[in-house]
This record gives sequence, structure tokens and C-alpha cells, in this order.
Amino acid sequence: MARRLAGRLVLITGASTGIGKASSVAFIEHGARVVGLARSRDKLAELSRELGGDTRFKPVQADVTDPEAMRTAAAGVIAEIGVPDVVVANAGVGLDALFQNTSDEALHRVFDVNVFGLVRTVRPFVPGMLERGSGRILLISSIVGKRGIPYYSAYSASKFALHGLAEALRTELHGSGVTVGLVCPSSTESEFSDRLLREGPGQRRVRARRHSAESVARAILGMAGSRRRQIVLSTEAKLLAFASVVAPGLVDRLLARMLRSRKVD
Repeated sequence: MARRLAGRLVLITGASTGIGKASSVAFIEHGARVVGLARSRDKLAELSRELGGDTRFKPVQADVTDPEAMRTAAAGVIAEIGVPDVVVANAGVGLDALFQNTSDEALHRVFDVNVFGLVRTVRPFVPGMLERGSGRILLISSIVGKRGIPYYSAYSASKFALHGLAEALRTELHGSGVTVGLVCPSSTESEFSDRLLREGPGQRRVRARRHSAESVARAILGMAGSRRRQIVLSTEAKLLAFASVVAPGLVDRLLARMLRSRKVD
């Protein structure tokens, strides 16, 4: 792994916290050069200090919801360092709300970060990857991008969009040397839960087994060094995805029962 990543240029969004931070550290440890993009200049500076001022880490402050900032950031990276070998589109936001309580504003926010933010991250680098004849694009999705669950209609819809985008992009890039992979964790121990948007009545938290941010980062590392199309983390997530294909009605009933069993705060 270290040999495959040594000297490679990796761009990671949402790099200052959670999965993005763990991935930045992991790629640096495996010899890669990392462009860490995030909204918070202070958190990026903190990560730089934790990395001991390693010159292989370049912090870039930008918000994926700001089109002009993302165009400027991408142009700067290409001009100063070059076209990344790997782009990890990780920045994301969740929404905990029943569909009937989901406002247009919240829905727009989720899609602006999770879908349009991803497009603004990836699209500027595709022409350079095609010209070079190589590149790896990794989209950080979720098991709820394969099976929608109660209270997460907006978040699920945004992650389903990534799967459609990945399939279309993969076929457009077929034979070019540029490949696309999806990473699908379930619940992750990170600041993501603390930043989760909420609307309407709360719910009793019933979570799938949580991954550590570091375990997801290891999966991202493995995907970066392969041509694999997708990885679903955890046995229960794999079972849910499989059951949703072979017995979708049964899964509907089980999830509906789970919804009824949740107590409103």
C-alpha cells in the first residue's frame, strides 16, 4: 500500500474533522501528499500542527457550497501542485427529520453540500485526469445511499444521487484510465453526528454499529489503491443492502416497525 501511494497527490474535502481528518493522516502516513480542503481555517491549522508541520500536507480553506471559492481552490491546486492522482469527495452533512417535517431550506442545504459540493469538488479535475490518462475518484456515500431509512429521507436521497452519478461517470470515463469508487459506511464515530441538522420532533436513537473514523479511512486507503467499484462497510450494512434487493417488502415492514417503536422526545 505505502509503495502505491508514495508521492501520490490526494485531495480530500471535509479534511479537518472526522473521516476526512483520519484519511488525511492515513494518506500522509503512507507517503502521499495531501491537499486538505475544509471550511475552517483554524481546524486546518490545528491538523497541520498535529502532523508536525509536514510539508506534504497543504491546507486549503474553501466551502464546497461556494461555487466561486471551489473554482478558485481547484485552479490554485492545479497551478501550484498539479492535478490530483486521487480525489476523495468526503464533505457531507446529514438531516434527521421525518419527510413531512423537512423544509425546502433544509433539503437544499443537504443537496448543496452532499451533491453539488461533490460535483464542485470532482469536476474541475476530470479534464486533467483524462489528459494524463489516470486518476481515481472516490465518493464517500453511505449505506443509506443503497437503502433509505426512516428520518433520513433527505440524506438518503442525496446519497442515492451519488450512486447514480458514480454509475454515469464511470461509464463516461470507461477506458480512460480514470476510475470511480464508492465507499459506503453506516454510522461513524465522528463530529458528523454533532453537526447533524434536525427538524421536527426528535427520535429515540437506534443506531447501527458505529465505525471509527480511522476504520473508514483505512477502507478509503484500500479503495485508493485499487480499481474496485464499491465497498460496503460492516456485515449488517451488507445484509441490509442484500435484503433490500431480494426482499424489499420485508425490509419495508421491518423499518416501519422500527419507526413506530421510536419514542418522540
